[in-house]
Amino acid sequence: MHFRIKDGVTLDLLPTKQFKTIGIKVDFVAPLQATAITARALLAQVLETSTAAYPTQTALARELSRLYGASFGISVIKLGTKHVIRLTCSLVDEQYLNNFWTQQPLFEQGMALLKEVLFAPLLPKGNFDPTTFTQQRQNLLTAIKSLDDDKQYLANRRLQELLFTGQPTQAMSALGDIHVLNELSATDVLSTYHDMLAHDAVHVAVVGDVTEERAQAAIADWPLADRTITDDTPYYRWSLRDHVQVGDDEAPVVQAKLNLAYQLPIYRDDADFMAAVVFNAAFGGTPLSLLFTNVREKASLAYYASSGYNPFTGTLSVQTGIQAENQQRVEAIIAEQLTAMQNGELSEKLLTEVKAGLLNARLAALDSPQRRLTGLLNTQLTHLHEPLTSWQEKLDAITVADVTRVAQQVTLQATYCLHGGAQGAK
Repeated sequence: MHFRIKDGVTLDLLPTKQFKTIGIKVDFVAPLQATAITARALLAQVLETSTAAYPTQTALARELSRLYGASFGISVIKLGTKHVIRLTCSLVDEQYLNNFWTQQPLFEQGMALLKEVLFAPLLPKGNFDPTTFTQQRQNLLTAIKSLDDDKQYLANRRLQELLFTGQPTQAMSALGDIHVLNELSATDVLSTYHDMLAHDAVHVAVVGDVTEERAQAAIADWPLADRTITDDTPYYRWSLRDHVQVGDDEAPVVQAKLNLAYQLPIYRDDADFMAAVVFNAAFGGTPLSLLFTNVREKASLAYYASSGYNPFTGTLSVQTGIQAENQQRVEAIIAEQLTAMQNGELSEKLLTEVKAGLLNARLAALDSPQRRLTGLLNTQLTHLHEPLTSWQEKLDAITVADVTRVAQQVTLQATYCLHGGAQGAK
């Protein structure tokens, strides 16, 4: 069920008795702007920490405990050309509680808490609390720095910087930039907060045993005004470079991280989208794939080897963990697997197996409230709704020729290796 609440404000309801919980998701969606990413990430940190009614993390935690252990969080996401501030809340459906004693159902209480977080933050003297703001800015700084401790994440971020040189919105992490963060003031973030409430597209989604009347009533008093939303594409389209970008760095690692990025100019709304999904699964997206089988298992040249496909940016990425001295051999074998698929050398057996795996993954997602909620934003942004039966029919129809046609559009654009250098330190 889809409802327009105001111009630019929507509500999606998935009524079901399948779960013993009720899931709520609120997405604030804005065009991706390099100048705003960091401030929006810090805003999410600050809003998650306190409200006027619950001025400390401890007070907020106590309220969640009172709501029978409800979970709550705020995150930031980059999705193609969009930046998303996402609030999530999960509550027990009180009909499954033996000792539920309050008159107001937990769904309504959860929506009231989200309203409190969004519209009544802790603003003494009209600005964010200085102590809270300083602490959350430091926490975000620590979080951004700690990401680099994950060497595969670091290698992938450096790869993105190579791939999208000169395009900071795509190269930057969803958490933003340390240098920008250090310069942000509470006033800057307050301005970002007001801008979010006034101008972002707002998508509210609910999954659980909730009626249409309850869902609409719970959001009716949220002070959201009409807003003008430009229905621009969520897809980031870019031109093929005439040469491959190459980078490498030394770091205290034993296992080198070799990552490769390709252009795969097939987007979520393209006719070949399903074929691209199957291609990725057969190339490196599953344990049955050519990369896993031939790079990791047969050649024993990688601790892991996998691929990922992003239909919002038209990119394919490969991640491997290797010994640095094997880099050229690994790159050659990866190239051989791609060439084989471009030549149509995909067995019907592997095609059948990866299609079965994709179907199982889709069915498993239906058992996850959060994954069902997350899929609703993609539907909103792309205006594409694919019922399971239609999706399965398209999957079943994919042939080796379809996958070959997709593979022939894949072009290497960047390679990056993070290695231990001569020292081979820990």
